Amino acid sequence: MKQILTLSLSVVLAACGGGSGGGSESSTSAPVQNNQPTIDTAHLDLINAAYARNLSIEGAGVTVAVIDSGVNVNHDEFGGKTLNQNSGSYVSAVNYYTLDELEAMELSGTDLYEPIRTGEQEDVFGHGTHVTSLTWGENVGVAPEADVLMLDVYPTGSPDPLAAKGLIAEMKAMGVDFINASLTGVDYYEVSEFVDERPLFTDLDAQNMGFIVSGGNFGLDMTETFITNPVNCQDLPAEERDNSLTCKFIFDATPVTLLAKDVELADNFLWVGAVNQDRTPSEFLLSDGAEAGTNVPGDDADIQARWISAPGTAVDGAFFDNNTEYLQVSGTSQAAPLVTGAAALVKGQFPALTNAAVLQILLDTADRSFEGYDPAVHGRGILDIEAALSVDSTQYEAL
Repeated sequence: MKQILTLSLSVVLAACGGGSGGGSESSTSAPVQNNQPTIDTAHLDLINAAYARNLSIEGAGVTVAVIDSGVNVNHDEFGGKTLNQNSGSYVSAVNYYTLDELEAMELSGTDLYEPIRTGEQEDVFGHGTHVTSLTWGENVGVAPEADVLMLDVYPTGSPDPLAAKGLIAEMKAMGVDFINASLTGVDYYEVSEFVDERPLFTDLDAQNMGFIVSGGNFGLDMTETFITNPVNCQDLPAEERDNSLTCKFIFDATPVTLLAKDVELADNFLWVGAVNQDRTPSEFLLSDGAEAGTNVPGDDADIQARWISAPGTAVDGAFFDNNTEYLQVSGTSQAAPLVTGAAALVKGQFPALTNAAVLQILLDTADRSFEGYDPAVHGRGILDIEAALSVDSTQYEAL
């Protein structure tokens, strides 16, 4: 059956400048009411996913970590599979301990990001189940035979991005190949008088892990927001600042470095934007009714080079609150796990390649042949699984 409801997701965002406190950031799904009685797999058609299924290429032997709100693994969509034993719930130290405890422990800087395991993973918000089904699902997913571990970083209705960043170092011991992060605030690091976050990401390169992150649902141009940064938000009156998306979501990008702009880390990173079935950028409403849509890379060549697009409008996925129903949701949260699943397929087919090489294959083979392709909107193009699995892998052995 198909659930007829709107998924409610919080949209709360902290400024990226300033101190290292544990402000929450938004998830990157936007809700769409669903009234269709059958499972819609149009999102799989757009990315040529059937090519892999027909060849029984399903991601076996590849380990994927999903950083999200947990997953209802008992849903029929997961076909009785079990999660990787390293799955669990985590919260950052700054959001786990009291202020007095933090002072007594003399924690500061990235020590505040230390992930504290609080128990077993459990999805009580719905976001993670839907996201995971698009990588791991039997009907709506791309890589149903991948080894999936869930890192639940939702202590409340919003994710803890500090815990997500802190978990990267933990994953090197878990044998993770690819990380899916359908949440904002993890696609950059801050270097300021308060904190140096870059060391949190060095294991992506050192341990050969691919980091795939949803681009966000605020309809922003990433070049303008992070690179051009034309608005000096702190000089604006409060009303103007509140009405500016750039100011509302990124107070000050000055101390921020994008992973896409870091020469050593960019090869292990992908940003994912969302498109409609007609390949135009997704447009949708956020949970508070605000008009928004998929973020786009903009004119910066470095951002475009690490950006790929995938379906993100009214995508069917597993509903978290029972074991049989499905829900249509829109957002870059839905686009990212399709790319992550595709990475698992390519890695499974070409296991000798590095995970960075796998990401490069996805970028190189993305579809750019359609009318209206624009690198400032689509990045390197739209995910094409058939093309990715058809490459001459020897050309990527040196990466």
